[in-house]
Amino acid sequence: MSTEKHHVVYSELSEAVRIAEWEELEDRQPAHALVENTDLVLIRFGDRISVLYGRCLHRGALLADGFVDDRDNLICGVHHWDYRIDTGVSEYNNEEQLHAFKAAVHKGGVFVDRAEIVAFEELHPQPFQRGQYLGAYADTHPEDTEPYTRQIQELAR
Repeated sequence: MSTEKHHVVYSELSEAVRIAEWEELEDRQPAHALVENTDLVLIRFGDRISVLYGRCLHRGALLADGFVDDRDNLICGVHHWDYRIDTGVSEYNNEEQLHAFKAAVHKGGVFVDRAEIVAFEELHPQPFQRGQYLGAYADTHPEDTEPYTRQIQELAR
């Protein structure tokens, strides 16, 4: 997948939303943004920007809490799933892929298209109840391998 289709000029965004300041983003340091109810992870690498769906496909952990390894993979900080910073495709399993959002750098800001994010949410409703205690940390793919996750979350509330 070419990354060029995700790097657009500002005028190509139908509903531009400023999500970060370019100068505040550190090279290869994941940063978090929230648009509507969708978490995003921003990664500046050199003079380019990548804006990906911000939740790990494994269990829904925030990818902004992860790190970029020496092969330019975004690594989830919980279970170490990997995604290429430029495409969102897993190096380990190419069938796993984060959605890559169109992004533009304009007048010192990083922008995404709100309309694209709304369309993404229609296809992928987000389960997070951000107004509740721990509501931003829903387990998106509960597994029997961790049978006490829901009980621990209930006790934490």
